[in-house]
Amino acid sequence: MSAKNPLELPRLQHSDITSVLKDVREVVERVFVKQGRLDIALRDTFKERLFSEKQRGLVAECAYSLFRCWELLSIGLQGKQLDSALAVGFWFILSGGTLHSSQKKDFTPDHLDQAIKRVEDYLEKNQAGAFYPSWFNELCIQELGNDTWQEIAKAQLSEPKVYIRTNTLKITRDNLKEALRKEMINATVITENNLGLEVPRNSRLFKTKAFAEGFFEMQDIGSQMVSPFLLAKPKDRIIDACAGEGGKTLHIAAMMENTGRLIAMDIHSYKLDELKRRARRAGAWNIQTVVIEAKTIKKHTSTADAILIDAPCSGTGVLRRNPDALLFRKSTFIHDVLHIQQELLHTFHKTVKPGGCLVYCTCSILPSEGEKQIAAFLQSENGAHWSLEEERRICPAKDGFDGFYIARLRKKLESSS
Repeated sequence: MSAKNPLELPRLQHSDITSVLKDVREVVERVFVKQGRLDIALRDTFKERLFSEKQRGLVAECAYSLFRCWELLSIGLQGKQLDSALAVGFWFILSGGTLHSSQKKDFTPDHLDQAIKRVEDYLEKNQAGAFYPSWFNELCIQELGNDTWQEIAKAQLSEPKVYIRTNTLKITRDNLKEALRKEMINATVITENNLGLEVPRNSRLFKTKAFAEGFFEMQDIGSQMVSPFLLAKPKDRIIDACAGEGGKTLHIAAMMENTGRLIAMDIHSYKLDELKRRARRAGAWNIQTVVIEAKTIKKHTSTADAILIDAPCSGTGVLRRNPDALLFRKSTFIHDVLHIQQELLHTFHKTVKPGGCLVYCTCSILPSEGEKQIAAFLQSENGAHWSLEEERRICPAKDGFDGFYIARLRKKLESSS
């Protein structure tokens, strides 16, 4: 089984197995009871009692590995309810682990040989795509072609590297690297930009003085490539239309050197509250938060030098970080996000001045959410006032970072709408 399965068993020693599997079982139960996110389930589990750094790392690593295997677990245990104990035990065995007799009664599914055979046959037929829901596997083959999809699918099964972005409002990258070294974290400079550092997994990153001082934000290099597309300058007026908790907003604020006006919009006030907290730590003072209401667009019509539309999407470019993202999704989910993306483009383009730019991005691998979405907008009546200036596709398989599509559109000077 292990030769065909590209996932490797996390670094479990015999003494860890029982306790870690029980903790992972608890995480699985939390995800399914609340139909919530894996990262929140882990956070809630770690709050309930004291875990060492080693234990936290092992439980998190095992939980993420398990959810990358979820589709295979479902296939293997076909016709049997996939409860948390069966899921944990079957995942452990598929990943090359062995259970002692005292553990088997709690974790081992019945008819194990038949279940493994079903998984092996399914893997043989679908390759790396077998790790994803069948509807999504078929959609990716349709949009990307089988060869490209299999490369991306395999890349999304690997453990993601950890990157941070230097907050240039407070420090340079070289000085940040030295500050982390003094706190026993060896960061590596990346060549793709002058801000990013790779840091070791499971390091004490958020307990450092450098984090408390707001010297950096955790952000994948693919995500760090988005904000520069705005070509933001000091004293600009820029709108971040889907700001969320502000990962890209803070990057834009640094590019603007804390001058001008950066308007961070979102439909969720609680996300903007978190953005304001992060902005205080980062020392970003040029940000105004706005909860989107019916009159928001009219109030800001033709006022922005640039706008970022970081649109809601399938999240399929970041599946290695969020392996549970498709867990409760159906194929209709894609149609819903495509409609939302279209609405955002056809609504928020009105906020940009003639000569200004609109940057659209999604963390999706699907052309329907990227290139095709922009092509359709440009061919529409609203799109007649715009031209495509630059676009980029960041591929998890080829580039090694999270998957993104980014496009910059320029509004024609003669345009008044």
